Amino acid sequence: MSPRPMSLPLRRGAPAMLAAAVPLVGCGGTSKQDQAKKTVCSAKTDIAAKVDDLKTLPPTVASLPAAKTDVSAIVADLQKIKDAQGDLDPGRKQAVTQANQQFSQAVQSALAGLSTNLSLSTAKTQIAAAVEQLATSYQQAFARVDCGS
Repeated sequence: MSPRPMSLPLRRGAPAMLAAAVPLVGCGGTSKQDQAKKTVCSAKTDIAAKVDDLKTLPPTVASLPAAKTDVSAIVADLQKIKDAQGDLDPGRKQAVTQANQQFSQAVQSALAGLSTNLSLSTAKTQIAAAVEQLATSYQQAFARVDCGS
């Protein structure tokens, strides 16, 4: 028995079904806004983790390499947020831009407060104050940035 050829109505409908299905191929991707939000929220989460790490470090000279690594990661995350801002929707963009600027200034201020001529007696106090300032500034700056759905 040979296979039956397709009926004429089905053959005519095939191009229409194919044309209707083609636009659906692109539906699985993410928009620039969605990707920017994901980047911002990922960086925000990472900053929170790094600030928490800094809070757990003992304020000693031995902790300086770990602190430097955490601060470098925070600076990199702030840059990621800045780079993603342009693709955010206008309302989110304003909140993220303000938060990023505010926290960036707090990071610079905290680092400036740690002079290079620290004595051992003052280093502990200044480091602890700088970390507390960062934690407070992070909470204040990024409280308005919603990463919920």
